[in-house]
Amino acid sequence: MKICFLSNAQNYHTIKWATWFSSHGHEVSVISFVDAKISGVRVYYVGNSANPEGSDANKIAYLTHRKKIKEYIEQINPDIINAHYATSYGTAMALTGIHPYILSVWGSDIYDFPNHGFLQKLILKYSLKKADYLFSTSKAMASEGGKYTKKHFEITPFGVDMDLFSPAKRTRHDDKFVIGTVKSLSPKYGIDTLLKAAALVYKEHPEYNLEVRIAGKGPAEKELKGLAKQLGIDNIVCWLGFISQEDAAREWANMDIGVVSSSSESFGVSAVECQACGIPVIITDVPGLKEATKPGKTSVVIPRNDYYALAKKIVELHDDYNKKVLLGKQARKFVMEEYELNKCFEKINFIFQKMQKI
Repeated sequence: MKICFLSNAQNYHTIKWATWFSSHGHEVSVISFVDAKISGVRVYYVGNSANPEGSDANKIAYLTHRKKIKEYIEQINPDIINAHYATSYGTAMALTGIHPYILSVWGSDIYDFPNHGFLQKLILKYSLKKADYLFSTSKAMASEGGKYTKKHFEITPFGVDMDLFSPAKRTRHDDKFVIGTVKSLSPKYGIDTLLKAAALVYKEHPEYNLEVRIAGKGPAEKELKGLAKQLGIDNIVCWLGFISQEDAAREWANMDIGVVSSSSESFGVSAVECQACGIPVIITDVPGLKEATKPGKTSVVIPRNDYYALAKKIVELHDDYNKKVLLGKQARKFVMEEYELNKCFEKINFIFQKMQKI
């Protein structure tokens, strides 16, 4: 098949989709508003002045490039067109008038963008209406998308490379008790909840030899580092910045407990990666996170924004070694059964083939 993705060519998930299909014998192209290279994939750069991190009004500049996108698609002549992210690439694709195509929703395009105003809600509804098929990475996000369309969503979760994210990446042989996360330093991901919980544990159990490791960058970085200092735990918190997937796998595997304390999450990719490494994860009661784990079997669930509850569960897991080990073993098995990379992409490949015949 000739497959054309409309998506950010720098984004890790775009790269994962494009390279998987390319490595499985398909001719893959990516039309992107961001200039980048992907091995084995032809990237078509649409020159664009919009800032992906800017305001909604700034991002609307994406929509002015429909003519160039249409020219590229006609040049590629793909069997399958899959636009990723509803309120930029998806809307730009809708404006080309080309059909059929698939629209994959990602998260903030469904959960955040339409809440910013009437115009944003109209853009999302228009994008969903024009798409011939809809993909969602989780049932939770498909349910949220149901507020703006009556169309059916195919569930296509992000798969995880089980060889990369593996218990074999663990190299620690010290007596530290390591907890942490690999998330963007954005307010909605609850890093402040993790820090406050860690401060309680550190104060009440100095004998734990606690270390907190946080990987990621984001708009709340300065504020969060200030909070760690204010809480008196800056000496036990390691700020790792943005790290590669290889380093993320090593970080998760070398933790004793992973924490994903988000207040909003479309699908818990980080929680899946943590579990794949055989590490138990504490999550908040967000539907996307609960869907990405098996609560009570691979994860422990707490109310969102409740750092007292998080601290309590951290202590419980530290003190119950057998439970912690069992959760980790069950976590790895669960991800292998539900979210193994090839299994997830083979499902998408099957859907692509079926759509090609329609």
